[in-house]
Amino acid sequence: MTKRTRLKITIIAGIFLGCLATYATYKGMQNIGVTAIAGLMTILSSYIWGETKRPSAKLRNHAL
Repeated sequence: MTKRTRLKITIIAGIFLGCLATYATYKGMQNIGVTAIAGLMTILSSYIWGETKRPSAKLRNHAL
């Protein structure tokens, strides 16, 4: 998956969950709103983790 595709999916899912959380809170469905916020936080942390550069196995073996 390319960076651009990952960013598009993250933005679309974030907008959807943000709207869902706002609507659910407005209608008094706090459980759904809290779940949507948790989903939004999960998506953002997954995006950050996916963009993080980690050392390759070759570098780790060389350090040992």
